[in-house]
Amino acid sequence: MTTSLIKRLTRSFLIALLLTVSVAAPAWAQSFDEIDEMMSAWRMTEAKTALDAYAKENPADPRTLFLKGRYEFFMGEYEEATNLLDQALTNVGGKNARWKMTRDIIASTHEVTKSYEAHTSPNGKFVIYIEPGRDKVLLPYAFEALDKAYEELGKELGHYPETPIRVEVYPSTVTLAKVSSLTEHDIRTSGTIALCKYNRLMITSPKALMRGYGWVDTLVHEYVHYVVNHKTKNRVPIWMHEGLAKYLERRWRGEDAQRLPPSSEHLLRQRLEANTLITFEQMHPSMAKLPSQEDAAVAFAEVYTVMEYLRVQYGQGAFAQVLDNINAGDDAPQAFAKVLNTNFRQFERDWRAYLPTRPRVEFVDVGFEEKLHFDDEGDANVTDLKAIPKPEARDHMHLGELLQARERYGAAVVQYKKAVALMGDSHPVVQTRLARSLLELDRPAEALAALDTVRGSYPSYVLTWIESGTAALELKDYESAYVYLLEAARINPFDPSIHQKLAKALEGMGDKAGAERERKLAALVM
Repeated sequence: MTTSLIKRLTRSFLIALLLTVSVAAPAWAQSFDEIDEMMSAWRMTEAKTALDAYAKENPADPRTLFLKGRYEFFMGEYEEATNLLDQALTNVGGKNARWKMTRDIIASTHEVTKSYEAHTSPNGKFVIYIEPGRDKVLLPYAFEALDKAYEELGKELGHYPETPIRVEVYPSTVTLAKVSSLTEHDIRTSGTIALCKYNRLMITSPKALMRGYGWVDTLVHEYVHYVVNHKTKNRVPIWMHEGLAKYLERRWRGEDAQRLPPSSEHLLRQRLEANTLITFEQMHPSMAKLPSQEDAAVAFAEVYTVMEYLRVQYGQGAFAQVLDNINAGDDAPQAFAKVLNTNFRQFERDWRAYLPTRPRVEFVDVGFEEKLHFDDEGDANVTDLKAIPKPEARDHMHLGELLQARERYGAAVVQYKKAVALMGDSHPVVQTRLARSLLELDRPAEALAALDTVRGSYPSYVLTWIESGTAALELKDYESAYVYLLEAARINPFDPSIHQKLAKALEGMGDKAGAERERKLAALVM
């Protein structure tokens, strides 16, 4: 046999052997680590296919049980997931620390949510799991925002995730800590009371705070994270994640609804001038690990302006293009800079140069800190009075409240106006108390005027929206009353008076069905 023939036969044999091997080892036969990583990237459909193949080949392997349990956890089957993790740990003698930690979170989540009820949104895209009872009041407002967000963010980011999407609402920050890797200290220090984690949206009920919080936009904020994670297979750094989420959290309200609260604008400018901005590195691994609510607020304001700058420079489609670049193989800084045809270091310099050029937002700093106040921190009225920095003004406010409690509203107005003379007309607590007494005196136009100076400056201070809605109702301006009161419900829907007044506004607008719905919600939270 010639050397040439031997080489040809050998080559033919090797080719046949390779073809045989490729048939025997199909491309979907991934390793444990690969399947584990698929789940971390929320590639659940791919993970299920690979896991089924892995389990068939390794039915008795404890790692199969772990992967199955982790998959069930990510799909919301917590009891089954706990049982699978228990079996896996038993098979390795309980010695795997990561498996033990995963098991504990799953078991805690099962314990918290085992009595929850499931409610599906009108378009079928979201399923919200809540405690039976008063939390049902959240559903119409949450569904409105999420169903709109699914469509609007799909267009904005170029991605529509598989549905249904799981949402869980927890009654307290203690509960959120139980079902996540955050501590209660992390939550209260940074003000992080919602997460997008484990292939679902996780949010604290507004009933956990003294007068609620902007929970509807917060819920959409977490949904932005969900879309980004699913589109990029979890390859976006925290600063970009939070920038997109902050910039787009109000997108469901309309194309031009994005904005920073004036207090955040003011804080950002202060920190810019003091050269004490938060670096992208400090934001890692989570905004929830920043040392204070102020630092977290600054960081969110910064990354908001990063996205604002990108949108200003590139225009519509900027965000989808960045995410597409990441999916094409770029790392996040490369993907970001490529959209602007520059490098990331130059982009950072350009962005820093852009910050001082942004239009100044009119804001009078009166010492009121717009932060979260948790329900176990004491009396809300006492907390409000503490927010007035001038002792003499605080004394007038205290006296005004005593007079108001005795229904001496004219005398209360005198005291509140003395506080205004000391503080100016830009403190939300002062103006809201003044407006309340003016309303009791049947002077709604004056009450509304008193609130005009603070309503836009402190959008999460719910009392300004309630009193504005009340004044508009008395003026028979039902459309304005509805707008004000709807905003109040998106902050603290557990106040029955908000729903009662919404019912009156809707009746005045001729919407009898809407009025009846609000009356039912009022009865629910009584």
